[in-house]
Amino acid sequence: MIKKRLIRIFDGQKDLTMAYLHKGSLGEAMVDGIPRKIFVTDPMPLQTLNDPSQSLTLVLSQGIEDKSNLISFSNGEVILRLTEDDEAEIFKGGFLSLSSEYEEWFPISLGVITVSDRRSRGELIDTSGPALENLARSIGAICQEYKIVPDDIDEIRRVVCDWCDKKSLNLILLTGGTGISQRDVTPEALLPLSDKIVYGIGEYMRWSTSLSNPMSILSRGIAVSRGKTLLVALPGSERGAIECFSAVSFSLRHAVEVLTDRHVHH
Repeated sequence: MIKKRLIRIFDGQKDLTMAYLHKGSLGEAMVDGIPRKIFVTDPMPLQTLNDPSQSLTLVLSQGIEDKSNLISFSNGEVILRLTEDDEAEIFKGGFLSLSSEYEEWFPISLGVITVSDRRSRGELIDTSGPALENLARSIGAICQEYKIVPDDIDEIRRVVCDWCDKKSLNLILLTGGTGISQRDVTPEALLPLSDKIVYGIGEYMRWSTSLSNPMSILSRGIAVSRGKTLLVALPGSERGAIECFSAVSFSLRHAVEVLTDRHVHH
């Protein structure tokens, strides 16, 4: 299989070997701290490249097959989303290096549910849900739904069924309700709704985080499928949610691809 690579980074005046891409305070594309438009092209002659004063041009060895896809460099280190006229917006920023491999990723539709009595009453600010929304960008997930619900089985199930069965989300991340107190009921809410239990995700979350925090073996985080949706229940603390998601994120995109019949065997 021919590897797709970034074969040129051109700033209008010179070729670069590396560029730092990030969003500015207004959401604009920034390249090495300077606002620039970013264009993505197939291999092409130098004279047809864009205005040197305003743009950065990325030349891709194999071009793009579907402009509705995300362009993932180095397996999610940097992700771009094409807009009109082959201009790209920064979906996930970072350092982009010459010869980086790239893939086209279909956008994963994401829902985030924070399960917490106190947060649902407004007594605490939810930081775990937004942290997961941000982290999930690394696997090409775009958050379409976000909700805070109390630790109530019926309410959790109502939202999950709506997002799975009516809105057909690809991935739902739940944070909270995975402990062993009487009010922790997220696994109990999910299990009767599930088609399959993905045992390895919960097991790996516990194993990997227990190396630094032995008490994490008490967490009851799980992953299940319902139809073509993958649901992952993570701890309620921001740190716990981040650590657990980061531990298993490498597998989540592949799981969604399999569930949605988009996995390509090479």
